[in-house]
Formats: sequence, C-alpha cells, structure tokens
Amino acid sequence: MTREPSQLTAILQRIAEAQKVITRRKRSVQRAEHNLEEAEYLLAALEDERDEHLIAGWGDAPNWHAIFSAYEPTPALQAYRDKWVSTVPGLRTTGYNNIETRQAVFAICFETSTQAELMQTVRMVEFVMPYLHADSRGEKTMMIYNVLAQDCSHSFVFNTRTGQYGIGTDRYMHRDETQSFPSLEAALRHLQSMSDTDIVPEHQHELIGYTDRNSGGAE
Repeated sequence: MTREPSQLTAILQRIAEAQKVITRRKRSVQRAEHNLEEAEYLLAALEDERDEHLIAGWGDAPNWHAIFSAYEPTPALQAYRDKWVSTVPGLRTTGYNNIETRQAVFAICFETSTQAELMQTVRMVEFVMPYLHADSRGEKTMMIYNVLAQDCSHSFVFNTRTGQYGIGTDRYMHRDETQSFPSLEAALRHLQSMSDTDIVPEHQHELIGYTDRNSGGAE
C-alpha cells in the first residue's frame, strides 16, 4: 500500500476546514437574513400603523395632497388613495410609479362618447394637474387607458413651459412625438375620439364636484 504524500494530505485537510468555514458562514448569513427580514417587517408594520393614525386625523374629507404625493405607499395609505381616487370619474390608479417625479402614475380613461363624460374629464384634469410634479421636460403626465396602441404607448401631457396640453406617443421608452392642442377640452375631445367607447344616454353621466380638505388647493 502506497502512503499518500504528506503534501496532498495537508491540502485535503485544508479543503475540509474550508468547507466547515463555509458551512458556518452560510448559517451566519441565513441568521442575518432572517434577522433583516424581521426588522424590515417590523419597520413596515410601524410605518403602516403611523399612516393609519395620520389618516384617522385627516377627517372625513380626502387629503388630496397626501393622495397625490404618496410614493410606494404603505397598505393603509394605498387603500386610502384607492378609495378616494375611485370617486373621481375618469381617473384611474395604475400601479406604476414615476421614478423621476417620485409620485404615483395616474391614468385617464374614457368609457363613453358623451359630452357629459368629456366635461367631467375636463374638470378632473383641471383638478388633478396642480397636484402633479413636472419632469425634466417640464411635463406633467398621465397614462391613457382604453386607447388601442400597437408597439407604442400614449400619455396625456401638460407642458408647463408652453402651457399646452397634448397626447404623447412613446416607443421603446422614448418620446416619439407629441400632438399639441389649443386647449384642454380640445385635447380631451381628441382623446375621447381615439378611445374604445360605447355610446350611452347622456343622462347616465352627471357632472360631479370634488372635495378637498386642503382649502387652499394644490400648490
């Protein structure tokens, strides 16, 4: 029987020791990850509890500043936002965030071809735009739902530099063109004509108002 060279034996011992070190450190990493998860869960629960207390203090009227400023909201704030956004005809939440403006992304959605819904949406956009932040192009943007698009996406924009409303077309994450209009109503009328709508009786779409606990309005 041939004895293993002493050098090979030493290498095998070092391999075994290294494997033990790796096993111990993996356990340490697992414990650290578990502790981190518990800490993150606790933080999220505390932040949600904080927002529940804040919301309770806002009273019965919606706090639109908080609603439109919420970025990656807690479950409490998200539920609060969704509740009040659902009261604004034509306005939709999207589940997306604008990384540049650090606000949630909201959407316009025409469901009918009625004049009543058009005027409701005019009022909605007039109400919403002051709460939105402009991006580096000077644009306040909203997504557009219920419009057929192929290899592109559309957004409703207000250019704070020109004061014009328009419909932007993006392809591959870049603006391809912006169609500008002389007025908000003209822009929305064109958007309504592009939308996949059903014609319904006018009386089914009454104009409504919006309440704002911040009596001074948006800044």
